[in-house]
Amino acid sequence: MQRQTAGMTLIEVLIALAIIAIALTAVIKAASQNIRGTNYVENKMIALWVGQEVMREVQVGLLSLPQGEEGEAGAMNMLGHDWYWRASEESSANVRIKKLRVRVYEHEPQDGDAQSLIDLDGYRYHAA
Repeated sequence: MQRQTAGMTLIEVLIALAIIAIALTAVIKAASQNIRGTNYVENKMIALWVGQEVMREVQVGLLSLPQGEEGEAGAMNMLGHDWYWRASEESSANVRIKKLRVRVYEHEPQDGDAQSLIDLDGYRYHAA
C-alpha cells in the first residue's frame, strides 16, 4: 500500500520559518546600518556647510577672530538643527597670511570633552 503525503510536516514548516527568520534578521540589520550611515553622512555634510559659512564670514571680514588657540565660539541654525562651532586664527610664516581653523560640533562642547564632527583649515590674506 502506498502512502501519499498531502503537505508539509510540522518539522518542515518550523525549519522553513527558522530560515526565513534568520534571513529577515540579516536584512533588517543591514537596513538599520544603512540608515545610521546615511544619518552620519548627512550630519557631516551639514557640518561642512556650517564650517564653510563661518570660514567665509571670517575671510570677508564679517566676523573677526582674536589671535590664539581659544578663538571665538558660536552657534548656527541650519536645516532645523543648532550646530556649534569654534574658530581660531593663528599666525603663519608669512606675516600677511593668517591661518584659520574652524571646528563644528553637533552638540554644545563642554570643557573640551566634545569630539568635533568636522575640522576645517583655511587661510586669509591680511593687508598690513
